[in-house]
Amino acid sequence: MNRRGFLTSAAAMAVVPFPIVTPLPPPTPLPYGPVQPGQFLQQLTIGVNVTLSGDYAQYGQQVVAGVQAAVDETNRFTAPISHVWGWRSYDDRNDTAQAAANASVAAADSTVVGIVGNLTAAMTIAALPRYANVGFAVVVPTVTADVITRRGFFNIFRLPANDSSAGQLFASTVLASRKSVPTIAVALDGDYGYDVARGYVQQAKSDHHPADVLLFPKGTIDPAAAARTVLDKSPAYVFLCGKTAELGPVAEAMRLAGYTGEFGASDGFWTQQTIERYAKTMDGAYVASPMPPLDKIPTIIQLLKDFQNEVGQITPFSAFGYAAAQLIIAAAQISNANTRTTLLQSLQHGGTFTTLVGQFRFNINGDPQIPDIYLYTVSAGGFKFARPAILNGYVL
Repeated sequence: MNRRGFLTSAAAMAVVPFPIVTPLPPPTPLPYGPVQPGQFLQQLTIGVNVTLSGDYAQYGQQVVAGVQAAVDETNRFTAPISHVWGWRSYDDRNDTAQAAANASVAAADSTVVGIVGNLTAAMTIAALPRYANVGFAVVVPTVTADVITRRGFFNIFRLPANDSSAGQLFASTVLASRKSVPTIAVALDGDYGYDVARGYVQQAKSDHHPADVLLFPKGTIDPAAAARTVLDKSPAYVFLCGKTAELGPVAEAMRLAGYTGEFGASDGFWTQQTIERYAKTMDGAYVASPMPPLDKIPTIIQLLKDFQNEVGQITPFSAFGYAAAQLIIAAAQISNANTRTTLLQSLQHGGTFTTLVGQFRFNINGDPQIPDIYLYTVSAGGFKFARPAILNGYVL
């Protein structure tokens, strides 16, 4: 080692002055205080697996809008304790394979604790096994087909009355003041109508009305021929179990053939098309709907205003989407559930849940323990609310 060089370097370092450091002033306190670790709340997500493209896109989008509105309402007005709510939509494209695949995609997101879906019976049936396998509670907002809750799945909770229950409720309510009138239920062979007709006739017969079902092939029906077949039975009351576009022409043909009796119709007739095309044919007829008259529910006046401000015109799809999200959120809150397993357990343990469209308690199959429908009469000015099938105090 070069001792002289080392000492020279050391001496040079010794005479270099250290910089003078002026201390910084203390930071100005933030008006909201410092953000502490752990202040961010856990998010719980509601998955919405519905059709968002193609012919049914508008209906799926309405369900999503309802779910979003319920989530926003909860986050805005309910002080979060341990979590906040979010939503995530999945487009099943009205394809059974995609509907099932979406369940797996949703399961990969650990924040998704429950599902609202699907939009049609076929999509719901296709996805049900996958939902069950991954432990999702599934709230069905719009599908009324009996088969949905007859397959033994433990994780399904349906809001509207199933088809056969709707038919029974219609018969027990409407025929009560029509003693022993002969009645016919008309339906098309397909995915909607027959179960409604079957439930209607079963109840009518038990109430001592001569009753029968006439089932016509879907897609090849001749309205005039069908009208003659119905009139051959000499009914005094005809219950149309199907959709306006399919059975409206039959009702019209019956009037032209001289039918002077009464009509009733299932919720497939609760459409604007009925008013626009068949108001004269079906003037005064009762039409069933799972949708209550929201303006006649005093407990939801402010909630209804907030909902309208967010989605604009409220439809049955948006209203039942809203109610489905309410159900999931309420079930999580009463048991502090924050996983899909604990949410499912909360729903399975029972209880009564109040939503925008009614109060719900579910039986072992996942149907409402006390199902209800709402009756409206047809007139040229639109549908007019008449009464619920069951007076439960929720609707005035």
